[in-house]
Amino acid sequence: MWYRPGWGETARLLGWRWIYFLPALGLIALVLIVPFNFMRLQFLFAWWKLIVFTVAIPIGALLKSAKKIVAARKDPFCIHCGYGLTGLPDNYTCPECGRAYRFSVIEEYRRDPQWFIERYRKHQGMPMRDVPFDAGKVRRKRSRDGT
Repeated sequence: MWYRPGWGETARLLGWRWIYFLPALGLIALVLIVPFNFMRLQFLFAWWKLIVFTVAIPIGALLKSAKKIVAARKDPFCIHCGYGLTGLPDNYTCPECGRAYRFSVIEEYRRDPQWFIERYRKHQGMPMRDVPFDAGKVRRKRSRDGT
């Protein structure tokens, strides 16, 4: 329902941060190339902190840059399918998926996609604001000073 960049677009927009993945790829290659034996198991237990950092740094960089990847797109795009809307008028429908779009909503989505999606989900469960609501008369003690 929402636009998420694919692997190819993520790799392209990740830029120089791909270098964070080199230690993790080296560790994976080392584990796959070296035959399994007791020594390798001891190595993994002895160097577990290094292994965690080798894997955690690339994952952290990827998660941090995931929000920035959507913001890196300078052209207007459909927040539902990712189709480029350059040259199309504001407040129209996307030619790819047929859903309505507005440039102001696209900018809001671009700032923080995760927050936008979560806010949309929460908004779906709220009651309509046009429905009248009668709370009844407010009853409270009158204070001595008249407020």
